[in-house]
Amino acid sequence: MRAPSAFIWQLIQSLSRSERLYFKRNFIPATGTGDRLYIRLFDAIAAQKVYNEKALLEKFSPSLNKKNIASQKNYLQKQVGDALVQYESIRDPGKDVYASIQLIRIYRKKGLYDEAFSIWKKAIELARSGEAFAMSNLLKTEFEKMVIFSPSHSDQDELLGIFKKNIITYTEYAELITLRDIYTETLLLKKKTHFGQDSHLLDTIHTLLDRVNQTGKAHQGHSFWYRHYYLMSKATLLYLLNDIAGSLQLLKEHFSNWKKEEIFTSTHGEFYIELLYMINYAGILHGDFDYVTAVFNDPLNKQLTDPYHRAYFEVTRYLALNKIYNKTARYEEVKKLLEVMKANYTSWEPSLNEELNSTLSFSMGVGCFALDQYEDALFFTKRAITTFPEGSRDEHNAVGQLLLLLITFCLNNARLFDAQYRATYQFFYKRKKKQLFEAALKHCLQRCFYMTEQKKKIQEFKKALQLLEENRDNPIQQRAFAIFNFEGWLQSRVMRITYRQYVEKKVRAELKEAV
Repeated sequence: MRAPSAFIWQLIQSLSRSERLYFKRNFIPATGTGDRLYIRLFDAIAAQKVYNEKALLEKFSPSLNKKNIASQKNYLQKQVGDALVQYESIRDPGKDVYASIQLIRIYRKKGLYDEAFSIWKKAIELARSGEAFAMSNLLKTEFEKMVIFSPSHSDQDELLGIFKKNIITYTEYAELITLRDIYTETLLLKKKTHFGQDSHLLDTIHTLLDRVNQTGKAHQGHSFWYRHYYLMSKATLLYLLNDIAGSLQLLKEHFSNWKKEEIFTSTHGEFYIELLYMINYAGILHGDFDYVTAVFNDPLNKQLTDPYHRAYFEVTRYLALNKIYNKTARYEEVKKLLEVMKANYTSWEPSLNEELNSTLSFSMGVGCFALDQYEDALFFTKRAITTFPEGSRDEHNAVGQLLLLLITFCLNNARLFDAQYRATYQFFYKRKKKQLFEAALKHCLQRCFYMTEQKKKIQEFKKALQLLEENRDNPIQQRAFAIFNFEGWLQSRVMRITYRQYVEKKVRAELKEAV
């Protein structure tokens, strides 16, 4: 039997306090509310911690029953949806242009052309100033319709001049649309993996990059959105090809563009957050920690006022800082970050997509491991690859299996280790893509777990390190070890110190050498 849909519960639970207040003030009649079943249903669903349709049927029987509950839920969903559309339109910066288009249509149909043309002039300038190309096209269509039926107009030449004026040429606009489509395809590739793992994927990335390079360079003289799609497409594709320096250079250029056009940060926060996400990855891989930190502390980020945007920003900022603090051995800062995230991750989870939820849990697992909090490390790493399977990237699945094996090794629990080894073995056995470093780590941990002589363990650790050294130029190994430094952990075992002590010692040596 099919389980009852919980969508209406998810929708109501997602409403902010302001949205609920708006719905109740504007979509609930002032009188006769006691007879409106959908209103009582709204309050009952809002009060539920977990959706329970059986409890609703019992509460409102006989008015609500199995035959009419679907229609009542659908009606409530429509009312809430209409309320949200109206609520968002009030807050939408583009609402004035939308309203103008509707008013122009009304005046045109009523033959009030002077006023329609007057509104049109203001609306087209407003749409162009915000690079709202789709609305500009709608306004041009309205202009054409007015020209057909309207009488001769005294300022017809002026209107025609405004009509013909464009931010970019039609050729550039066609390229912009092409770049937008390329960028969408690139985003979908990145959701699967952060580097090319097979020849087919690499061919696809190179083909997309060739298409980007065939368009005009977008460094000057183009619209903001032309530059956005050009720079983000190229930067992301270079990143997927492991050209980190080239990718970061373009990302830095585009961050400067956003600072010059900060109005777009509040109206198109998703695109800005994706830029920050890429700066996080490329900047840290390139070792430009100061730049990444400066970007996430930039005043421009205060423009992200939408609750969902804030959740995405705060989590992305955490991911960046957690990596930086771990790599620079600032473990007291790691501890503080983890405390904040442990307190907040469940409240942010509904706002995040599966990929970011998975990445967040994985990052928390790595942080906990570095602090020797192995139980928490096991919980968060498992959560990353099992609770959000649709959002877990290919490399996270592989590194996650190895990290889980390493965590159970450190917990020194034979039952847990044996179970995890079987799961890890099966994962890599079924996977077609074989990597030398994965096999080396898996076999090393399996052999060492039951050894009692420390000297023999150290010999096994050294053998694994030698294999990793021989495979050092492998880009997939490099990216995997950027997620977690398995090589550093092996070195710590050889030196008979904790992983944290190893990283602290290594950072001190690097600082001394730099001086």
